[in-house]
Amino acid sequence: MRLVLSALCLIVCAASPPVLAEDNTPPPGLYVGAFGGTGASIATNLQQRGAVHINDRISLPIHANGSTESSTRVGIGGVQLGYEWVSRPLIDGWAVRPALEVEGIYIGKHSPTGVMPVRPQALGTQYVTVPTKAGLLLANALFTFETPYSQRFAPYLGIGAGVARVSVKGSDSYNPMEPGINHFNSDPDASDSAFAIQLRAGFKMQLSKRVKIFTEYRYLSINSTRYTFGATDYPGLHLPTNDWRVDMGRQKFNLFVAGLQYRF
Repeated sequence: MRLVLSALCLIVCAASPPVLAEDNTPPPGLYVGAFGGTGASIATNLQQRGAVHINDRISLPIHANGSTESSTRVGIGGVQLGYEWVSRPLIDGWAVRPALEVEGIYIGKHSPTGVMPVRPQALGTQYVTVPTKAGLLLANALFTFETPYSQRFAPYLGIGAGVARVSVKGSDSYNPMEPGINHFNSDPDASDSAFAIQLRAGFKMQLSKRVKIFTEYRYLSINSTRYTFGATDYPGLHLPTNDWRVDMGRQKFNLFVAGLQYRF
């Protein structure tokens, strides 16, 4: 994030005169943008369910339930395509410019680990790590506010909704009572899709009639997802099992991004 902000500062310092002329007011129309940043995921619930086959007739159901650690750092990047309309007057020198926008977002790999006591309790605790990344396609409504205080800076608010594709690759289910065994070893990869929403708040800075930079905070939420991982396959070392089902609760992220927009 520091590198992104430093780059934006260099752009600002290199920009032409500090005060924009009136004819530099951004026109309505189509724009494209790109952004990147960092943030953290918030702890969520994690469950593992399955069964161990003691023999051909008897199976022991397994249910591990817990939560991931409180915060896992993530990286974010994306592109956007939008259309902004002309200003609509509000009161006392204030106006609002509405816009509609489509974004493609990528959340980089992060590896939350759930600490999950097992039922029956005699089987101890599962430590389930799910290396996760996500791609999202969101539609946004944005409202940029013109104020009597500055022609260069403008605050804005936004809300968006869409779909997320969440992928887990190389998951691990470890129990200290069974060292060296990954209970998902026969197939540790899975994915699922879910509804996603985001809230945005930030500031834009006009560099020229067609170019602006922005920095913002985002709260992103992805609905709960479900994954099916392979059975435990260690002949002679571990009893056979069913495939394992893992349910991940709502994924929530606090994100900080900065980016550049170009108006056609």
